[in-house]
Amino acid sequence: MLSVSAQTLLAATVLVLLIACVLWSVFAFGLKLQPRASKGMAAANLLLAAALLLSGLPGELEQPWLSVYAADLAGTAAFALLSLVPAWMGEERPPWRWSLALVALALLLMPGFLLGWPMRWHGAVLYGIQAPLLGLAAWQSYRLVRSRTRQSFSLALSLPLGAMTLLLVARAIEPLLWPGNTPDLRSGSGFNVAWLWAGLVLGMVVNSVVAFLLLAQLILRIRNLTLFDPLTAALNRRAMGCAMEQAHARWRRGEPYALVLLDMDHFKSINDSLGHGAGDLALKGLVAALKPCVRDADALGRWGGEEFLILLCDTGLAGAALVAERMRSNLEAQPLLWRGDQRRLTASFGIAEVLPGDDSPEAVLTRADQGLYQAKRQGRNLVQSRE
Repeated sequence: MLSVSAQTLLAATVLVLLIACVLWSVFAFGLKLQPRASKGMAAANLLLAAALLLSGLPGELEQPWLSVYAADLAGTAAFALLSLVPAWMGEERPPWRWSLALVALALLLMPGFLLGWPMRWHGAVLYGIQAPLLGLAAWQSYRLVRSRTRQSFSLALSLPLGAMTLLLVARAIEPLLWPGNTPDLRSGSGFNVAWLWAGLVLGMVVNSVVAFLLLAQLILRIRNLTLFDPLTAALNRRAMGCAMEQAHARWRRGEPYALVLLDMDHFKSINDSLGHGAGDLALKGLVAALKPCVRDADALGRWGGEEFLILLCDTGLAGAALVAERMRSNLEAQPLLWRGDQRRLTASFGIAEVLPGDDSPEAVLTRADQGLYQAKRQGRNLVQSRE
């Protein structure tokens, strides 16, 4: 007969997993928040709940193919899905091969325990397969957060998945440490009760952490939409305006700056003759040519249409001329390739530095615009200043 502690903990864990499944389903189908990742979490929680229910069937309902084979495969599939969720959340390619290989291994090995293999090694084999899947989920979560924030924060958020991995490792080595213990989750042993307690708590924490990561990704995406141009990933006009205001405030404290304003030459001709897809590719190529010349302290933004603006901090007119010339040369060396057609890409540049009489960055921008107009009049693909 089930001990009260084990029975209560199994029921509580299943209830928590089913509630989590419902909430993730709402995220996926109702709110449309990261649908693939949310569907993955909903399915993983449902499969884990099914695995625990099948493992905890009372004696009169117990069937080996249900309580062993079906439960094992449901749990393994759940952890395989968890290993894919972080990649879906980060819109990266998920580690399908490792996950599928471990699930296939479970499919091959688990029937052996129905055919007479010693059951005392059942837990070692099962959890030995599931632990790497959960470890992969922990590593993928760490990579996802580490690419966007500090290492200490990344470790803190991936810690619950790492702790659950250690729980599975502990269950895998249980036959070696306590040979007399049964791997049955219905057991009332102290180890099993403690393990179920830890699993219940960590199950809630893991779902909370993944939900936090999902919402953080959503907030980051909204922030990117307010700051960056969606096509080229350069700063948008609003963000560049803020950057110029900050640079002008620093100039009042003694730090100079310069602006480089450029316009792609013959962009309308590319759009009209090759189509808007080619035009979009040309703009992306232009930004790719400019980026190597932009330092971390500088700012590169799309000012409008095919016009781009670069803010060069702690730079005078001579320095801005050198940077603009490098940009012009880089762009000229990278032709546009579109469906077998090749087009030369060039741009005209106007540069200006902040002067003592400038009340706002708009005054600097006006002179840069005049330099750009002069470069266009003199034949394009030039760098000009107007001081």
